[in-house]
Amino acid sequence: MNNTQKIALNTVIQLVGKTVTVAASVLVIAYITRYLGVEGYGDYATIFAYLGIFGAVLDLGLFVIAVREIAQRPHQEKAILGNMLGLKLSFSVIVLAVAYGLAWIVPYPAIVRQGILIGAISQLFMSLNQVPLSSFQASLRMYKATLADVFGRVVMLGLVWWFIAQAGSLLDMIWAVVWANIAVFGLNILMMGTQYWLVPLFDWRQWRELLIAALPMGLVMILGVIYFKIDVLILGHLKGSYAVGIYSAPYKILEVLLAVPSIFMSSVLPVITAALRESPTKAKQIFQGAFNFLSLAALPLIAGAVVLATPVMVFISGPDFVLSGPVLQILSFSLAGSFLNSVMIYTIIAANQQRRLIQPYAWAVIFNIVANFLVIPRFSFWGAAVITVLTELWVLVFSAYIVAKQLKLAADWTVFSKTAVISLVMGLMLWWLRAWPVGWLVGLAVVIYGGLILATRTVTWVEIVNLIPQLKKK
Repeated sequence: MNNTQKIALNTVIQLVGKTVTVAASVLVIAYITRYLGVEGYGDYATIFAYLGIFGAVLDLGLFVIAVREIAQRPHQEKAILGNMLGLKLSFSVIVLAVAYGLAWIVPYPAIVRQGILIGAISQLFMSLNQVPLSSFQASLRMYKATLADVFGRVVMLGLVWWFIAQAGSLLDMIWAVVWANIAVFGLNILMMGTQYWLVPLFDWRQWRELLIAALPMGLVMILGVIYFKIDVLILGHLKGSYAVGIYSAPYKILEVLLAVPSIFMSSVLPVITAALRESPTKAKQIFQGAFNFLSLAALPLIAGAVVLATPVMVFISGPDFVLSGPVLQILSFSLAGSFLNSVMIYTIIAANQQRRLIQPYAWAVIFNIVANFLVIPRFSFWGAAVITVLTELWVLVFSAYIVAKQLKLAADWTVFSKTAVISLVMGLMLWWLRAWPVGWLVGLAVVIYGGLILATRTVTWVEIVNLIPQLKKK
């Protein structure tokens, strides 16, 4: 099986698995938001927004660096992953202890502090889970990770349902996340056992090499998570749990959708890494294929969200979250930035130029924090949503500039432009039929969009299958 077929297989399996996990995730959001209410869900979102920042510190960019290192030195995979596991275990104890200690400085309610303590366990296993994922990704066997992810989502859905049936509390919902992440990690480790049993290693020289390689990417990821999560914490500080609940429910839906570019570009990373070393022409083809694919995925989501945001939010979370609909409409525009930025960021990582991202990401964080403190007091979650969109576009512009200047790769916007027009037509048709039930409209949107894409030959069936061009054998 060649690389094109492997990428296609991994992507198809992951997308099928992601369909299941998205369905499970939406059900989890529906259960939790309806059960906890706006303020309770605001506390839930605050806990994971806070822990998410420390999760980025735990990651340190080690996942993408490990994938790249294994792709370049496959014979050293066991040593790389063993030391990554040892490093993460040691570092996690320090970082999560600091996270819990700092939670006592911030004026959080007692239940939020308790949630942070419990949620730290979840964050630990999410971090450790990147070790087996690095192996699966480097060898294009992400179907294993997909199976584990589906299993974990089903476990979480079952636990949430059971805790609700038992009249559980907010903390029980946190425990559901903890046990789900433990289940995912355990299954991934078992599936790695078919090759070798992974044990933590403590080779200080290897740790140093990993940290030096990962530090620029780690700093970029920390900055990225800060600008992605800090608005929730600022909103909670200035406007309280109700505002956080209204804002975080649609934000959570966007987080589910953001798995698409992550899955796709993770599959592309080992291949474009090799292509950048071997053939600039081949690398340009792969880059353009990825840009086209994520344009095709992002733009119809934006058009659909603009028309269907409010009925979708009410359908998922109930009438208490009706204000979340217009927020989702605004936030949906950030998908264009996030999806296309994934192409830029992963290409920069593949070229080992991630240090160039530090300055634009640092400015994005400064802009995001300052702007949120300025607009949230007056515009609350509406202002936070607008700042999120502007920040994503800021990062996209600068990352595209780096790719063009340093790697001499510039995207052809033909497919993007055609897709934008088709998405607009689809959106207008949905608006005209907006009185229909939301489920029918979602299905109709898929049919209209797919039909128009093929009818206008924006892409052909062959191009859909081979969006990432085949790598010729040497």
